[in-house]
Amino acid sequence: MHNRRALLFFAFAVVFGTAAAFLAHRALEDQTPTTAASAPAVETVNVVLARTDVTTGSALTAQQLRTVEWPKEYAPTGSFSDEDEVVGRVLRRALADGEPILEPSLLVVGAEAGLVSVINDKTRAVSVKVDPIIGVAGFVNPGTRVDVVATLRRVDTAKKIPVTKVVLQDVRVLAIDQKMETAQNGEPELVSVVTLEVSPLQAEQLAYSAHEGRLQLALRSPGDHEVIKTVGVTAADLLRRPVKKARAVPKTGVQIVKGSNVSVKAF
Repeated sequence: MHNRRALLFFAFAVVFGTAAAFLAHRALEDQTPTTAASAPAVETVNVVLARTDVTTGSALTAQQLRTVEWPKEYAPTGSFSDEDEVVGRVLRRALADGEPILEPSLLVVGAEAGLVSVINDKTRAVSVKVDPIIGVAGFVNPGTRVDVVATLRRVDTAKKIPVTKVVLQDVRVLAIDQKMETAQNGEPELVSVVTLEVSPLQAEQLAYSAHEGRLQLALRSPGDHEVIKTVGVTAADLLRRPVKKARAVPKTGVQIVKGSNVSVKAF
């Protein structure tokens, strides 16, 4: 009898305890909103990105583009939301994979693709042939700035001594290309062609230097635009030995005494 009464009380305690826990849980849910409900929804917009690296002067194609969702608050200024808006537009500068397409990075609508699109009204594009060593071993790329060093034989002197001189400074590389040509021995060889952006006067200097001598490119720091005057170097300048100064020979003096007169005579 006592056992039945104890079991009955235990059953009631379990039922009431479960009910109390359930009601407390419901009350807590009603008072505390869920995280999803409390977090404000982030508004997004579509932003067009480059799917791959694209070079300066290229016309964008659909295969080079992709669209992602971007938080509207942080969307880049000048970005595009529709790929059709930028297909066919020509790049003013090179783009990297994943970089947003921005209006300042594009030329005006209708601009033609190629180098002609990136040359301004006061400059010209001139191409010269170089070898891998002259091309700074592959470190010269479109957009880098270089000095042009020419080694040529002087024709304005009787001895026609070769001289090396910096003929152009701080010029922009527009393009690098490679093609096969036939060498003097009849064998095909791979040569590099570097296209530089120069003024009309610089174009004349570059063409003359390439025709009469050998060119070397000197890579510049991106922020260095200083023009330094040079006079050129010849073999004599490199091989000239320093002039030794003649040593001063100390003079010998003899003291001469004549009566009360004392004098010194140097020899």
